Amino acid sequence: MSYIIKDAKGTVLGMLPDSLRVAGQAEERHSPAGSRASAITAGQPYAVPPYTVGGAQCEVYLDGVACAAGQEYAESGEPGALSSTIVWRIDVPQDRDILVRSK
Repeated sequence: MSYIIKDAKGTVLGMLPDSLRVAGQAEERHSPAGSRASAITAGQPYAVPPYTVGGAQCEVYLDGVACAAGQEYAESGEPGALSSTIVWRIDVPQDRDILVRSK
């Protein structure tokens, strides 16, 4: 989905993507609420798009609300290394929507 940009006369000037993934600037993994067979327990690794550990490239959202690294989740691996997992520090029930974006 994208946002259409128009001038005052209604002429279409262009479009803005509603997602960095659509713009080609990030990879996303979305796990909709109710789509997982079971809850995710604290300490469990979770597969995400590749990111550089400690590089402020991984964004995690539960039900659209940003999670804090070190609070709700931890990045996995040595700083500067490429990783494709995070570790949850909280339990995530099946009815929570998860979006992870790697830039």
